[in-house]
Parts: sequence; structure tokens; C-alpha cells
Amino acid sequence: MDFFKAQFTKIPLIKPVNLSDCTVLITGANAGLGYEAAKEILASKPARLILAVRSLERGNTAVTELAKLKAASTEIDVRQLDQASFASIKAFADGLDGQKVDIAILNAGTWSFKWGQTADGYESDLHVNVLGPALLSLLLLPNLRLAASSRAAGSDAPKPHLSFVSSGLHAMAKFPERKLPAGEALAALNEKSKYDGADRYSTTKLISLLWAKELARRTAGDGIVVNAPNPGFCKTTLMKDSAGAMKYVIKASGILLGRSAADGGKCIVDGAIVKGEESHGRYLSEMAIKDEVEFARGEQGTELQKRMWNEIVGVFKTKGVFPNSAETL
Repeated sequence: MDFFKAQFTKIPLIKPVNLSDCTVLITGANAGLGYEAAKEILASKPARLILAVRSLERGNTAVTELAKLKAASTEIDVRQLDQASFASIKAFADGLDGQKVDIAILNAGTWSFKWGQTADGYESDLHVNVLGPALLSLLLLPNLRLAASSRAAGSDAPKPHLSFVSSGLHAMAKFPERKLPAGEALAALNEKSKYDGADRYSTTKLISLLWAKELARRTAGDGIVVNAPNPGFCKTTLMKDSAGAMKYVIKASGILLGRSAADGGKCIVDGAIVKGEESHGRYLSEMAIKDEVEFARGEQGTELQKRMWNEIVGVFKTKGVFPNSAETL
């Protein structure tokens, strides 16, 4: 019942805020929710908007359309980023070295419905939805901290934000791997024999939310707001790879219940530039702070997020990509 109520909640317009001296970064910004979020951000006239995209060709096409909406003072920059590659993520972050990033919206995601592995050796959805954004968030911390330290006293611009685009489906995740001994959950999720294509997206969104909450806990006092806005079930191409009966169920559900991508984009941007310190470490839905699934709350939630943090950091250290700047977290 809560899902249906949420889907039919009217999403209000966002009042523009002062982004005149701000750099905004959005991943997966050439289409769908990321593109709609970019359109919404442009209404606040940022100094710079960085579109992080896997395909530069599609990214440049998006820039052509977005340029029709931007203020003359706004620079739009498109850069390549493949969240299925640790090397690509690191190269992207290296290209921003020494530059402040005021708002980072980590939106790019996938739902494959079938088993596949990246060149780095991880199940595709696990890599793109969890490991990729987690690594990027660590690599962007120096840029966000630079924005926080250079923010003028009394500025009416929002504090630096790091927003992980979440999903209400996190609450439907089975995630039995959480009951395994510490250090074994990710390895189990990376086994083909245990892959559940229908559940994988929900599980990856839950783990990403746990990462966001733990990162928020570890960066408290840094002057950065870390949160996880949920855009809701939207009419996008996220589930294009579904098959069989599920494909028709999803199509019908989208027609009957799907929120527009534009409204989903508003929900994301609300978390990234409107919500303030009260949203630090919180899950947001329908532009309001909400509780995440029960076992991710309280002491058991904190313990679980710490466990997943340690496992994810362990992957980065094994692969030699854990940034020195994050050693003190």
C-alpha cells in the first residue's frame, strides 16, 4: 500500500537555489533520470555542469539539447566514465584533481537480469551499482572537501552534497548473504551459481545505501552532506533487459504506476541541492526523509553497514585502487 501511495504522491516543483559559483557533477547524465536531473539543475544556473557518461557520443548529443536550457554563464562539460571499470573511474577522478566539486549526484546504474562479469572480475550489476559508485565517492572526497573549505562565510549556496541515487526496491532485497560470516557476502554475490537476476538490483541498491550511510558516519564534520534520494518507480529504460513474463509485467506497471522521469529527476535534485544537514546519512523518498528497510536501521543496521564497508574497501585494496586520501576514514 505504501508503494502505491508513494507512486501517486504529487511531486512539487523545485525552487531554484544559488549555484552560481558551484560545480555540479552527474553520472549517467546522457539519458533517463540523470538527464532529467541535469535539466532540473540547469534552472539554478550552476557555474559548471559535468556530465559523466559511458558513451561520449551520446553525452555530446545530450549536451546539444541541454545547451538550449542553460544560462549563458553555465559551462557544460562532458567526460567519459565507465562504472564497470576501476581504471575508468580512477582516470575520471584524476581528471578532476585539484578542482572543487560542490554537488555530486551518483546516478548511473544498471539492471542486467542476466549473469555477466566485468573485466575486473565482478558481477556486472554489483560492479556498476555498488563498487563503481563507492570507489568514485572516495575519489571525489578531496574535491568535495575543497568545495567545503572554500565556501564563503554566509553563502546562500547549498553545502557540498554527495547524493547516491537510491531505490525503494532496496526494501525488497532478499540479501541472505548478510547472514554469512564477516567478509563473505561480496564473494557469495560474485558466484554465478547463486545469482538471482530478479533480486540483484534490489540487493545492490541496499548495499549502496548501506555504503552511503557508513560514508556519512565517517565524514561527519567534514561539511559535506551525504544522502540517498529515491526517485521512485519511473518510466525509464532501466529494465529494458527484462525477459519473459516479467517484461510484460514491468511494461504494464510502468504504464499504470510509473512516475515520469522528470518527476524522478526532481526527487533526485531535491536531495542534492534542497535538503540540508538534516538529510546527512538518510534515505529520502517523495522529497522527504524516510526510514530504510528495518534490518538496515539501528544497531544492527550500523553493524551491517560497517561490515559491507570493510568488504568493499577490501576489494579496492586487493585491486590496488583504494585512494590514499581515504586512509583516515
